[in-house]
Amino acid sequence: MHNLTIAEIRAGDSVAITEAYIGRIANFNEELKAFTALDLDNARAAAAESAIRIRLGEARPLEGVPFGIKANIDVEGLATTAGLAARRDDIATSDAAVVALLRNAGAVILGHLNMHEGALGATTDNPAYGRTENPHKLGRTPGGSSGGSGAAVAAGLCAAALGTDTLGSVRIPAAFNGVYGLKPGTGLISDDGLVPLARRLDCIGPLARSIADLAAVMAVIAPLAAERPVTRAATLRAVNEADCEPAVKQCFRAAVAALEGLGITVVEAATLGLDVRAARLGGYIESSREAALTFAADRRAGGISAAFAAVLDFGAEASPDTVAGSLAAMALAHKLLNSLLETFDVLVTPTTPQVAFAHGHVPNTQGHFTALANIAGVPALSLPAGFDADGMPVGVQIIGRRGSEATLLALGARLDAALGGYRAPAGFR
Repeated sequence: MHNLTIAEIRAGDSVAITEAYIGRIANFNEELKAFTALDLDNARAAAAESAIRIRLGEARPLEGVPFGIKANIDVEGLATTAGLAARRDDIATSDAAVVALLRNAGAVILGHLNMHEGALGATTDNPAYGRTENPHKLGRTPGGSSGGSGAAVAAGLCAAALGTDTLGSVRIPAAFNGVYGLKPGTGLISDDGLVPLARRLDCIGPLARSIADLAAVMAVIAPLAAERPVTRAATLRAVNEADCEPAVKQCFRAAVAALEGLGITVVEAATLGLDVRAARLGGYIESSREAALTFAADRRAGGISAAFAAVLDFGAEASPDTVAGSLAAMALAHKLLNSLLETFDVLVTPTTPQVAFAHGHVPNTQGHFTALANIAGVPALSLPAGFDADGMPVGVQIIGRRGSEATLLALGARLDAALGGYRAPAGFR
């Protein structure tokens, strides 16, 4: 039952389906450390209510669908830890606005998912709640900061999940775990009930095992503009010349060929002056500076790790020239990307330059391609694009202009048929 689509769950036995997911959590979560807190009594009660509604023919859009929620998003009755030991007892008295929308649509909330401490990092090596594993290969990262969300969806511990994305934290775990993740345009989804990182970059977004399931979730949590045709796509010279792993390059080229096979013209755009590394550094400095204020009390209480404290100090310790240069790079990236999307319908990149790496071997390039969409304030979709020789997933990213979420999902569905889609990890089928 754990591999049913949302459409199938809405027509099925919600009690049995919820129990199947609870059973998988019991069997696999100790190994994966994807969930950090469960709300099983309320989940079972919600599933029972869903069963009644389904029998009466009154199923809501997400009736009986088991969800996991990243631990920096309020779920009533659970501690909103944001991955910090200091917040173990910060019990939410109400749901975040986006969680309330899910519940009102019939979703069954299973609990909170693990995350990188403070949401500022692209692994989920959490010193307080455990290191989340990648279900495709234990010993590899699930990405971050929404690593618990990516791992749980890929391994079938929930049907869908919410994550947050400041510089790529929905799309990186989606790529590393071989699932689908959407970062909506800035401001489309309410951030009420979210522990912020960098407010102008933060977005809440869904992860799921199919484009159709992503679309079903988005239809509930955000108003979507009408789909528009896609005839012209761009790749970036700066991205094409980047240092990507061979499998990433191969899968990306296959995705571009698949787009051309759909009748879409793909053009390499020069975008002179765009420095993806400097722009991402600017986003990291901005996030570090804001996070230092958000988590100041937690730090004073001794409830954060030394590693996270160093991250919080990074922005404050950056030289004035570094700060000025990175902010200028962000401003230029915002201008160039939005200008590019006036000429082209979408921009296509690899989601990350590498596949999921071994724990403790963290490159500093994971967010180079994903950060662009946050800086520009536009939506971006990551979908599975294949596997490397070790069976690790590769992701491709499609970036669209503001208001193009429905267009990205529709194009993603067409492209998905050529790329092969989600494949369950071998040990979790």
